[in-house]
Amino acid sequence: MNHDWHKKYGSLVRIAPNHLSTNDHSAQKIIYGFGTKNIPSMEKDPRFFTPAVDHSMNIINECNMEEHSRMRRMLSFAFSMSSLLDNEDVLVHRIDEFLGMIDNIKEEDGKKGLNIIRHFNYVTFNIMGEMSFGDSWDFQLKEQHEHRYHWADVIVNTTYMNDVMRAVVCIPGLSSFLEWYRPAHMRKTLYRHAEYATEHTEARLKSQTNRKDFMYHILNSKGASATSKEIASHYNAIMMAGTVTTATFLSGTLYYLCHNRLALQRLQNEMRSAFPTIQAISSKELMKCTYLNAVVEEGLRIYPPAGAAHLSRIVPKGGCTISGHFIPEGTRISVHPWSILRDPKNFHEPNKFIPERWIETESEGQRGDKLDRSLPFSYGPRGCLGRNLAYLEMRMVLAKMFWKYDIVWFNGDEIDWERDTKGYTLWEKPNLRCMFRERDMTGPP
Repeated sequence: MNHDWHKKYGSLVRIAPNHLSTNDHSAQKIIYGFGTKNIPSMEKDPRFFTPAVDHSMNIINECNMEEHSRMRRMLSFAFSMSSLLDNEDVLVHRIDEFLGMIDNIKEEDGKKGLNIIRHFNYVTFNIMGEMSFGDSWDFQLKEQHEHRYHWADVIVNTTYMNDVMRAVVCIPGLSSFLEWYRPAHMRKTLYRHAEYATEHTEARLKSQTNRKDFMYHILNSKGASATSKEIASHYNAIMMAGTVTTATFLSGTLYYLCHNRLALQRLQNEMRSAFPTIQAISSKELMKCTYLNAVVEEGLRIYPPAGAAHLSRIVPKGGCTISGHFIPEGTRISVHPWSILRDPKNFHEPNKFIPERWIETESEGQRGDKLDRSLPFSYGPRGCLGRNLAYLEMRMVLAKMFWKYDIVWFNGDEIDWERDTKGYTLWEKPNLRCMFRERDMTGPP
C-alpha cells in the first residue's frame, strides 16, 4: 500500500499523524546515517522501538544513542566475521541437520510437496540458538524440537502483534489504555517469548563450556558489563531479529529461483562444479562464488526481509530538508525500502528477478541499475549487527540445498507470492511447496 501511495503522491507521504514516509534514496543516509555538522544523527522513534514486555531495553529497542553505542560495543565482536568463522562448525552442523529433516519428511509429503517455510524458520532458529547459548541449547530441553518450533512461531506472531500495537498508539487517547485492551493471547505470547530467552540465558550462565559462543564474547567484552536481565533482553531481540528475517529471505529467494529456471540451473551448476562433495562446501569458498553472491543480493533486493518496515527516526532540533521539503523537528520519518527497490528509476525491470544485474561483466543490459540503493541491512551506527551471520547462513543454506537437490515448484498457479504476502515489519508469507529430489550422482554435475 505504501508503494502505491508513493507512486501516486510522490517521494514524501504522510502515513500517520506526525509520521512521514519517503522513497527518496538520498534520504536513507540522512535519516539512518552517522550525522553531519549540519544534521546530527537522528534518534530512534520510541513509539516504534518500544521496551520489551518486561520493560527491558536491548540492542534493538534502545533509543538513547550513547546507551545503544555501549550495547553495540559489547555485542560487536560476537558478530564479527572472525568470530563467526571460528564457529562455522555450528553453521555446518545445523544446516546438515536441516537437510536430514528434508530427507525424512519429503517421502511423506511426496504427493503434495514439502512446505519449506517452517523448516527455514527452524534451521535459522537453531543456528542462532546454538551460536547464542552454546552447548546448553541442546541440553536444556527434553522436548526440544517441539519447543523450538513453538518459539519460532511465537517470534513470528510477536512481530505481527507489535505492528498492531504501533498502529493503535497513533489514535489519540488509546495509548494509555493499550495494555488494558491487549488481548490475553497476545500478552501470553509476548511474555512467553521473553521467558524463553530468560530460561536459556540462565541455563547458559550456569553452564561450564569452552565454546566461544555469543555469550562468551558478551561476558568477556572489554569495558562493558551487563546484568543477566539485560543479556536476556539482548537474546530476546537477537532471536527475534536474526531468525525469521533470514528464513524469509530463503523463502522468497527459493520462490523466485523456482520461477526463473535459467537462474536456478546456473546456481545449481555453479555449486556442483565448484564443490566435488557437499562436505567441501565452506563459508570462505562460498564468498568467491560469483553467481551465488549475485543470487543473494538479488534475493535481498526483490524480497527484502524487512522491506515493508518503517524504521522511524525523530527529526532533530532545528529540523532538516528531505526530498526538497523542510521537515520540522520532532517529526517522525522513515524510509520505505520496498518503494526504493521496486522503483524503475533505481533498478532496470525492478519486478524481475535478475541476479546478473549484480555481476559487473554481465550487467550491460542493466545499465539503469543503481546497486548502492539496496540497503537490506539498513545503514549507519544502528544498522543490522547480524549482517555477517546472515550472509554466511544465506549462502550456505542455498549452496547445500542446490548442490544436493533438484528442486521444483509445486504450488501450481494458485499462489502468487507478491499478491498473497502480507506486509508487516516482517512478511506474513503464503505456503511454499516444493518437490525435493536428490540429484543423480551418476551423471555430470
